Amino acid sequence: MRPRQALTSPLYPKIRFTFTDHPITVWAGAILLRLYFELIGLRATLTPWLVPFTKTSNNQIPAVDVLLAWWYGLALGAERFEHMTRYRRDPLLPRLLGLPRFPSPDTLRRFFQSFTYRRTTEVTEALMRMSLGAMRPIVLGHMLDLDSTVFCRYGEQAGSLKGHNPIKHGRPSHHPLVAWLSERRRLLWATLRAGHAGTANGAREFLAQALTMLPPGHQIGLVRADSGFFVTAFLAGLDARELPYIIVARLTPLVRKLVIHRIPEADWRSVARGVAVADKMVSLPAWHGQVRRFVCLRQTLTERPDASGRRLIECPGYTYRVLVTSVPFAAELVTRMYAGRADSENRIKELKEDLSLDTFCLQSFDATDAAFRTGCVLYNLLMGFRETVLPVCWFERRLRAIRDLVFLVGADLIPQARRLRVRFAVPPEERAEFLERLRTLSEGLPIAAQLDWDLSEADDVDHASTRAPNATGPTVSPMLQRTGASP
Repeated sequence: MRPRQALTSPLYPKIRFTFTDHPITVWAGAILLRLYFELIGLRATLTPWLVPFTKTSNNQIPAVDVLLAWWYGLALGAERFEHMTRYRRDPLLPRLLGLPRFPSPDTLRRFFQSFTYRRTTEVTEALMRMSLGAMRPIVLGHMLDLDSTVFCRYGEQAGSLKGHNPIKHGRPSHHPLVAWLSERRRLLWATLRAGHAGTANGAREFLAQALTMLPPGHQIGLVRADSGFFVTAFLAGLDARELPYIIVARLTPLVRKLVIHRIPEADWRSVARGVAVADKMVSLPAWHGQVRRFVCLRQTLTERPDASGRRLIECPGYTYRVLVTSVPFAAELVTRMYAGRADSENRIKELKEDLSLDTFCLQSFDATDAAFRTGCVLYNLLMGFRETVLPVCWFERRLRAIRDLVFLVGADLIPQARRLRVRFAVPPEERAEFLERLRTLSEGLPIAAQLDWDLSEADDVDHASTRAPNATGPTVSPMLQRTGASP
């Protein structure tokens, strides 16, 4: 039987496989994030707060580098502690990021296990204030959105208890609480709670802590929250602080009786096809005579079959949503102001899907809380990076788009004439934009003069230099080279 001839590609009839001694990475774009960290002085801010975590081993990785490596790993797409191994095996990435080496997964676990709740709060408070320091204020005040989410757990970790879990009923979980600044897309404060905690459990103390994170000159113009925060104690706390609020009311039988059923048909004002609004001043028995304003939104199902809201048996053909508010605006405007809160769900998706903060869980509750809250600090840092480096059109993009389109850049390191030369694999049509990002970050940095970069054109290296062994040298930040200078 005649042997069968192997098929060959018409474009590449022969492929030669060889080895290279040059360090190669696919995450060279992360050097932009490192330059941003140096631009805001992040390492100097971290150093005094991480002194208690200093080890005495001769081979130890400084605590500052461990935390920075944790942030770099999250930004580059790590979803488990074990995924840090992929960056640990990268020969060039630690040198580009200014790290002695990436810590192992066990090193990261031991690092977070050394945190206590008090120490985590102290460190994250300082880092949150630092990450919010450069944020521009809003004249009328920020819109503060309060929300909670569910982190499913698949073990018997501390605090992993059965509670409200809308996706996997009966599955143990953690129940974090977050506060967002809507217009600036910043995380003001976050904390991790046990899975059996209710939505409003500790919300009053959480709000007080979140307000202390605001930089000087900033104020809160409106607080928005869902029906989980419709609790008398929380509403009283907002009134005591004189904070305007719009909160969804739970449609309990008492609320339906005192609010919806007592609105005459003539009081419903049509604002759009199939949409009507009305408002009413009501005092619930638990409020001890205090009267609050309720704004009701009613949608007709025949004209809006996909309308959101709750259907009532006693009022067929409609969906209802009731808001309790302290703002004096028209009912239609109140409903529109609350509608913008839906964007907070996208921010939670970024925490869970882009940074994968719901997948990092340790046996100790304090360790899990430390990993979660330090990851929340990274979220604010990435928002600042996006505003500083990337165009305005990137404001609506997810963090995963930044990772795929900015950080995912191939590069290799070549020793040449007693210096290290890094070649970026950037397509020609994107080199001008990449160069502009380097210019934005490198100007003004004190360490920028340690290495010269020639990014004007892509020139190849001769075969003799490509066979040279690896050379060691300091990892530094790039500085744009003048035209005509040697690389």
